[in-house]
Amino acid sequence: MPSMTKIYDLKKWFVVLLDQRGCGLSKPFLKLEHNTTWDLVEDIEALREHLNIPRWFVSGGSWGTTLALVYAIANPSRVTGLLLRGVCLGNQATNRWLYEKGGVSEIYPEGWKLFTSVLPERLHDKGWKEIALYYYKKLRGPDAQRYADAWWGWEASVSRLIPEKDTTPPKKCLALAIIENHYFVHNCWLKEGHIMQNIKKLRHIPITIVHGRYDVVCPITQAFEVKRALPHTKLHVVTKAGHAALHPEIRKELRRVTNLVVRKSGTRKKM
Repeated sequence: MPSMTKIYDLKKWFVVLLDQRGCGLSKPFLKLEHNTTWDLVEDIEALREHLNIPRWFVSGGSWGTTLALVYAIANPSRVTGLLLRGVCLGNQATNRWLYEKGGVSEIYPEGWKLFTSVLPERLHDKGWKEIALYYYKKLRGPDAQRYADAWWGWEASVSRLIPEKDTTPPKKCLALAIIENHYFVHNCWLKEGHIMQNIKKLRHIPITIVHGRYDVVCPITQAFEVKRALPHTKLHVVTKAGHAALHPEIRKELRRVTNLVVRKSGTRKKM
């Protein structure tokens, strides 16, 4: 997302933006074959080598934090630091919270009603995996856009502290829903607890987390879990924000952090 460059002073940062397989400008669009978390880790490392960058600062938000952490765990010697916005550990608890009745559904019941309106009634109170698998099938059918709108509409409706009308174009909704569902149905190709079981490999890497206090997509407990495991982590809680990356206070804090990183290093950073 080009707008994410706004959190960096481009006179001091060399920023590389990656559209993961099947997304954005990556081709072929929406190709799911050979599209796993581990393929993406290889892609990131191949991009670093292609650009001849010895080591770099890695940043990500939401699912991007999952990917950044998995990449850093696999390649700790290549990472100078991590900036994570809205930590997502890619585990069962995260998916239950968002896609199963009893979590976010209790805070946004009207949004949950719309999310489940495209499901057979027998699935309304089922586990997240059964619901996700039903969507998985329908997102590949003739009425895919209807299910994509419901899937993405749910996430969009709970991402902001103050709800706003979502303006995501239908084609982008379809891509977001298909790719996101593809990853979650397959548990992100991670063994349960993979990140926290291996997070000590990052004990020598500077880590900064920016997290909205009222983030209900990725609950702030995950940020505190990382902080407990790695006490050197700097955790910045934005008190009046939810999950959305474009929230002014989130953006302001990210910009402050990146400026601070540069001041401490005294050199131009690569990200």
